[in-house]
Formats: sequence, structure tokens, C-alpha cells
Amino acid sequence: MGVFSYTKPSSNQVLKLIIGTIIGLFVLGHLTPTLAVRTQLLMHGYFQSAFCAKIARSSENAYAPAYSHDNDGTVYYVKPSPVSHEELKMTSARPNRYAVQTFGLSFATMTWYN
Repeated sequence: MGVFSYTKPSSNQVLKLIIGTIIGLFVLGHLTPTLAVRTQLLMHGYFQSAFCAKIARSSENAYAPAYSHDNDGTVYYVKPSPVSHEELKMTSARPNRYAVQTFGLSFATMTWYN
């Protein structure tokens, strides 16, 4: 019969596991533009939209719709639109419109309607 011994992990091993998990989740959440938008929805509290909504790429540019080939990012729309928070209703923020820039990983930011 084999005897299995369990040794308690050291504090350094636990810390490495926690940091590795955080870095892994960050990279996983930004691998594709769609995942970046879903990550932003999740971080802003739109849980249902983050998991169930359809995310569609638009041909317009993020900050200048007439120029679709600028480096300002590509626009992605979330359908159906997430229910807005009160603080966003005070501004012209559109929680269904995200600008995504990709350089290695994709990063999404909510854009404002011009």
C-alpha cells in the first residue's frame, strides 16, 4: 500500500497561485474583442448582458464615424441594450456601445454618443 503525505503549501506558493489566477483571468477576459466587451459589462454590473447578450461588430469608427479606418478602435454594440444605471442616465453614455482597441490583447471602453 502506498502512503500519501500531504504537505501544507507555503505562503509563497499560495501567493503565486493567487497572482497567477488574477493574471490568467485578465488575459482570458481580453483575448478577443467580444470577450473584452463582456468583461466590461461584467465589471460595470451588467451581469445578465455579460452572459446572454449578442455582441455585434459595427463598421463605424469609435470616435469619428465618418472615418472607419482610424486607430481609435472598432465599435461593438450590445443587443439588447443593458439597463442603464442612474449615474449613466445623467450623462449621454450609451451602455450598449463599446470601442475596442486591439494590440496583442483587446481592451473595451464605453463610448459616449456624439
